[in-house]
Amino acid sequence: MDAGKLILPNTKDYFSFYGLEEKFIIDPAELKQLFLEKSKLYHPDFYLADAESQNIAISTSAYNNLAYKTLGADISRATYLLSLKTGSEEKSIQLPQAFLMEMMELNEMIDEISDDSRYDIEDQILVLKKTALESIRQYASEEIWTSLQIEILKWRYLERLENRLNEG
Repeated sequence: MDAGKLILPNTKDYFSFYGLEEKFIIDPAELKQLFLEKSKLYHPDFYLADAESQNIAISTSAYNNLAYKTLGADISRATYLLSLKTGSEEKSIQLPQAFLMEMMELNEMIDEISDDSRYDIEDQILVLKKTALESIRQYASEEIWTSLQIEILKWRYLERLENRLNEG
């Protein structure tokens, strides 16, 4: 393939890179097709004769991979969309007191873990993550940014808790 001189694409954001509307609900098949098209277009092996074009292809290929990974998963897509729409994914938002109390109890249970209680804790975390994911999908779809931010923080907290449980 004689690709000629490569020009750096518009990489303002992942959505514009793929020509997609900035919204949470996207067609996974369309995203995959766009990813594969960009992968073929920016494959560095097609630009061996021109070092500048090959460097552009390498960086654009890496950008394409990161864009696909980010937009391909609900949590990362919601977090990314939140950062685009609000200018930040992290603000000083307080998690609900009831959630924090529940997390404190789970942390204490992990501190005193036994083989019997491990599965109960895993189940509780799984249920909480499922609930948080449903809320993330809803708030991201409806563009309710503050609520989305809270649910993403909950998700991250639950992931840390899950990691702590698995390390112990």
